[in-house]
Amino acid sequence: MNTINRIPCSDNDSIILGLMEILRINDLIGKTNEYGGHDELLFHSGGPLTKKSTRSIIIGPSKFRFKARQPSKESLPPNNEPIDPLNGIIQLETNSSNLTWEVEKWEENKWSFIQKINGVSLSKSLSKLEQFLPDNDYAPGTICGAFAYDLCQWTQPLRLINPPKENSLLGVLFSMERWIIHERENGFLEIGGDINDPWVKETFKLINSISDINNLIPNWPKSKPMNNPNEKSNFTDLEHEKNVIRVQNSIKEGELYQLNFGRKWRGPLNENPWTIQLRLAKQNPAPWSCYLYSHDLNFSICSSSPEILIQGDGVYFSTSPIKGTKQRGNTKEKDLNFINDLISCPKERAEHLMLVDLERNDMTKFCKLGSVYREKFQVESYAQVHHLVSDIKGTLSEKYNAWDALESMFPGGSISGCPKTVTIAAIDQLEGEPRSFWTGSMGIINHKNNSLSLNILIRTLEAHKINSQWEGVIQAGGGLVIGSNPKNEVEEAKLKAAALRKITGWLNTENKNNYPSKSLSNYIINTNKNNIPEKNIGKVSIWPEKINSKKNVAFIDNLDSFSWNIVNDLALNGANVCIIPGRENSPEFEDIIEQLAPSHIIIGPGPGTPKTSNLTMEIASNALNGNCPPLLGICLGHQAIGLAAGWDLCKTPTGAIHGEVHIIENINSTLIKSNNKMTRYHSLTLIKPNKNKNGLKVVAKLKEVENSIMAIEHEKYPIFGVQFHPESEESEKRGEIFKNFLKC
Repeated sequence: MNTINRIPCSDNDSIILGLMEILRINDLIGKTNEYGGHDELLFHSGGPLTKKSTRSIIIGPSKFRFKARQPSKESLPPNNEPIDPLNGIIQLETNSSNLTWEVEKWEENKWSFIQKINGVSLSKSLSKLEQFLPDNDYAPGTICGAFAYDLCQWTQPLRLINPPKENSLLGVLFSMERWIIHERENGFLEIGGDINDPWVKETFKLINSISDINNLIPNWPKSKPMNNPNEKSNFTDLEHEKNVIRVQNSIKEGELYQLNFGRKWRGPLNENPWTIQLRLAKQNPAPWSCYLYSHDLNFSICSSSPEILIQGDGVYFSTSPIKGTKQRGNTKEKDLNFINDLISCPKERAEHLMLVDLERNDMTKFCKLGSVYREKFQVESYAQVHHLVSDIKGTLSEKYNAWDALESMFPGGSISGCPKTVTIAAIDQLEGEPRSFWTGSMGIINHKNNSLSLNILIRTLEAHKINSQWEGVIQAGGGLVIGSNPKNEVEEAKLKAAALRKITGWLNTENKNNYPSKSLSNYIINTNKNNIPEKNIGKVSIWPEKINSKKNVAFIDNLDSFSWNIVNDLALNGANVCIIPGRENSPEFEDIIEQLAPSHIIIGPGPGTPKTSNLTMEIASNALNGNCPPLLGICLGHQAIGLAAGWDLCKTPTGAIHGEVHIIENINSTLIKSNNKMTRYHSLTLIKPNKNKNGLKVVAKLKEVENSIMAIEHEKYPIFGVQFHPESEESEKRGEIFKNFLKC
């Protein structure tokens, strides 16, 4: 039977911290409680009340716990091929070892092992845990906990060079039967669970005994942590700079667009995790903060994360990618200047646009076609940094559920890079060791109503107790693009890590490089509305599945992070789209023609050069010989058509361009009817030969840049190529090129 015990209170974000401390003192949460698991979990919405900081939750003692650990190397497929992601050599893998969750039940005052649950992917394994979750009116199907970044092994089709050590913790989750919610926006506390549950009764009684709940605060730690300057970093500043240059060289070769590199600081901790969490909450509040402490695992997470991975109520889902950073100013005037610099900086804007396009792509995988859009673009200001932030929203497709949403988004694009699969492989190569829980996620999922709320674990301390000593690790970094300044990237990583290094005592708070700490705020740049089409939306299938239709478009997916944005725009123009892998397990061209009978073919963008995809080059060659339906190549696909025709491919003379918006000038193009602003993502460019015998002509160029090739067409056959990305968020007249192409 459900009980909703509500107590009026203010929106003071310290109330939940004070409650957590009282519950720990009174043995209602923690190691000595007699009601369930002794693990401690808190989701804390810190800072001023905003639409992103409306609710904090304490998780009561759980009945079931689920742990995932790294399998042995012997259980993984053999690695017989060279791997060098920064130079375009990755090991794609679709048959990795199963992800295993150990199921434990709280019995006789300890966690007792019950059984193991296996799944071929993150979503498939999690769905098998449903049988252990509450199946009642008060907390149906709810699970919560932490996911390590290294679970990317079960969300991405690749093999890591540096996987975690065997038996390393990859995830720890809990059934959610009891809770305390602080509804900051609506002004009340809710104690939830079974009305006959002793924990619920005792907790309600304890909270009612507090004379003034609105002024409840925890026992804040001392203003300054004990000096503890014994940290070590896995990279020196010089090594960090060299890694920035390595990434930029890879970008120049067309292998990457953007990569988020992370650097670690390790050291001993002189305070327990709860004290550190309190210090962090006071000095660096954030809307997606969280705390986890598993006593028997000697493991803790203390986080003041400002970033969401994915949130949804079962119908509407949203994410808010953060990319683009400036420090806070010492005065209001300087602070505003930094905000204006952030908004107007081409490098920061391009870096952010890439993430917007990537997150739109990932959300389209599980949302209704046409429903994903950027609702808001803003600057959010935190204690020590300003960030560019976009709010992206979509509507869940009836074909998918909360587990699918998590798998599609994990790990977050803002902390991996673009294209996502390739950058995750390159991060593994560059950082040289697992990330563990940093840039993973903590949150709550309800599989019954498909609601979920998950953050990204940045601004996070991971702690392990070794014998009697706590050891901590902090990691921070930034998105590396072609315009990055190596020294500035080093300083940005240090800036992001500063708050955590201060509260551990590793960074002297009186150091001359100390950063100002300011209150939280936000500055709106623009907002949008979304008009979802109500009819004539096409359907999507994944090869070898297909849809029986006269208008089937074969889309060749070359491992890009914008592929689903293209698929979405095609479907909105009434096309049924079959997604076909271009790099791994690709069918033959003849099989596509025979089995799918496509009315049109689109070769999608992707990292590297067109020659990494045999199918891409095969289609381009057949098209030039007149043996292909109407063909459109986008970016890498455009380059493939040129290469097949005998044109050359070189590094872009003006330098690699990723996420920048430029005016494209129409030169009698069939698909481009006017001069439009389009987003460019490319490091390589076609060069037209002096003697062109293959019928291709240039039909668009960069405005005021002679000899630039932005679009090509064939004089005889319906073959088209565009170097830019018409599906990008900031490309003008999105969908027009696809509409015109489908008429061919």
